[in-house]
Amino acid sequence: MHLCYIDDSGHPQTGITLTALLIGEDHWNQVLSAWLDGRREIHREFGVPKTAELHAVKLYKGRGEFCETAEQEAKFSSIARAAAGRVMLSHISKNSSFTVVSVGAKSRSTDELYARFIAFLEDWAETRDTRLLVFYDGQTGVDEDGERTAEERSDLWERAIRAAAPYRAVHRNLDLSSRRVIEDVVMQDSKYSQLIQAVDLIAYGAYHKHLQNHPEIWGQKRAASSGAIRAYMQTSGHWLEGSDFGMEWLD
Repeated sequence: MHLCYIDDSGHPQTGITLTALLIGEDHWNQVLSAWLDGRREIHREFGVPKTAELHAVKLYKGRGEFCETAEQEAKFSSIARAAAGRVMLSHISKNSSFTVVSVGAKSRSTDELYARFIAFLEDWAETRDTRLLVFYDGQTGVDEDGERTAEERSDLWERAIRAAAPYRAVHRNLDLSSRRVIEDVVMQDSKYSQLIQAVDLIAYGAYHKHLQNHPEIWGQKRAASSGAIRAYMQTSGHWLEGSDFGMEWLD
């Protein structure tokens, strides 16, 4: 069996991408260990604690605060942020076994592309005689901080259930007798999941690499992030053979 962590990137006006980090069950500990080694390094170098969410948009666009002290944050420049991204993807790429798959389409609907991606992953799993348990970046409905009222917790849960409904429907529409994707999608808040943060960095880099290479698809209004691309290129040994720098364009 493989654990499959998925996140999206792109821009709804021009197209969407989805990226999967596929980890064999026997390699899960290895991948997480390598990622945590990277977290320890960026903590030593830049003061970014393991508990700080590594959100790609904030990291590469200079938003938010990541470091433990104001002095460290002042030194956490765009160059340092890009270096942190490279450190993280270098650690898991060199020290663990996994597969990266990205798909893109001009569709403005993430739900629609998700259904197509799951069909793609079903074929991938069948050729390898494996099964997939899918985790997707999104609301869990759980009051992790324990600071909400009973009414607020109920509302949080209801919103999470509604948000996940289209993805659950994709899974439940698969043929039960032959499907390779097991169970419903498992929503994971990136704030609390290290491997969702990993796929977020990979997905952002995959999109920006495709943006750089294919302005005829994405247009020229948005500049590609060189920092995100350099970090993403660390994962090149884990892309599917014959892909376009890790991307499969579905249109």
